[in-house]
Amino acid sequence: MIQLVTTKPLRTALAVLGLVFVLVGCAGEHQGPGVLENARIPATDILAREARNLALRPDAAKQILFGDLHVHTTFSPDAFLLSLPLMGGSGAHPPADACDYARHCSALDFWSINDHAEGLTPLHWAETIDSIRQCNEVAGAATNPDMVAFVGWEWSQVGNTPATHFGHKNVILRGTGDADIPVRPIAAPRPDFRVPPLPAIAKVALPILGFARRQEYFDYFTYQAEVEATRLCPAGIPTRELPDDCHEIAYDPAELFAKLDAWDVPALVIPHGTAWGLMTPPGTSWENQRGQRHPRQKLIEIYSGHGSSEEFRDWQETDAGNETARCPEPQDDYLPCCWQAGELIRARCGDLPAQLCEERVHQARVNYTQAGTAGHNTVPGASVEDWLDCGQCTDCFLPAYNLRPKMSAQYANARDFRFGFIGSSDTHAAHAGNGFKEHARRDLSEARTPSGPMAAFAMPAKERTPESVAIAPDGLPLQYRRY
Repeated sequence: MIQLVTTKPLRTALAVLGLVFVLVGCAGEHQGPGVLENARIPATDILAREARNLALRPDAAKQILFGDLHVHTTFSPDAFLLSLPLMGGSGAHPPADACDYARHCSALDFWSINDHAEGLTPLHWAETIDSIRQCNEVAGAATNPDMVAFVGWEWSQVGNTPATHFGHKNVILRGTGDADIPVRPIAAPRPDFRVPPLPAIAKVALPILGFARRQEYFDYFTYQAEVEATRLCPAGIPTRELPDDCHEIAYDPAELFAKLDAWDVPALVIPHGTAWGLMTPPGTSWENQRGQRHPRQKLIEIYSGHGSSEEFRDWQETDAGNETARCPEPQDDYLPCCWQAGELIRARCGDLPAQLCEERVHQARVNYTQAGTAGHNTVPGASVEDWLDCGQCTDCFLPAYNLRPKMSAQYANARDFRFGFIGSSDTHAAHAGNGFKEHARRDLSEARTPSGPMAAFAMPAKERTPESVAIAPDGLPLQYRRY
């Protein structure tokens, strides 16, 4: 959540300026799907692509195609936020941009749109479908298109404990006809993600601080209002009998699969970012989902722009089953972050008696473990460098941040899931097929942070304290709770 730190005089000035904005008619506009570049791929380029593919399959027994089954546009709430000047973004990138990028920049054979269902309004869903159909029309005849685009969405579930966490899954629909697409995308229970929490003063402060691009902020707040105005679907009613214009939720994979089965449409469900520690509580395991397997879930995304979720290691991030929240000791190739939390507090003990210092060290480790994915918040004022390489798989190939080994692809297949493997971009700037991040890294990756005059307001420095600050489960950020 973005925090805006202001003084009383500044709040008063911002309130006055906010009134001025209203009086002069400053308002946001609905951000639609964009306009496609209606141009065919040159025949020479298509021939070169076919030659490349043939070189990779000289026996011609199989056809090799290149695609990206994980693409976000600014129809996703986090992607829209990342597009703003506040985050160093380059502006809105709607579905049409993803189609153009896939065809003209990445030269893909296929791709799918997977905006977060939690932020898709009925209008945005209709616009998504229409944009994908247009993308396929531009690609040429159905018998020999230069690219194929698929409709889809992301079910973006997060639980605050291993028992309640199932992770993110992309839904890819095979057809684009009315009978092939559910009336509504099916979301996970994330009320904060539907409408990311921003303080009220942000609606005035951000357009002022980024005045030259103020319209982008007004448009973002309009998007928030559109999402918030979409009512939740009533509970206990079969999916086909629900109103067309409500926000539908599936609380776990079994419910998601059941709803897709009710629609009876060809679809794949692809888990992604499974071992990514930013969203996955320490100690989470595929064992939690062994009873929720389904034939639709045939693939797993083992790699994306957020790192690899492929490899298993036998170390533990935390003793999740221990009520005292025991923190494992470091190993030669692994430093638990809960352990490092204690060391950070030890460095702040100063002249404290040794016993009191050790008590604080122990409590810091307990606090970190109990806080789950928000553990880093339990040591105020700690820098990124302070945490060293804790939580990292130091001998893995480009591992996900804070790897959760029991959510890796290796662990899943060892537990009889039998996934096929894919890699995807997980781009949040409509850069479908973006796999060349060494070039223009800030534009082609998610490496964005608040910048300019807004940075001090959006990311205020935390005061260093001698003691660890405990965070109970009900004090965690909203994105780690369920409703």
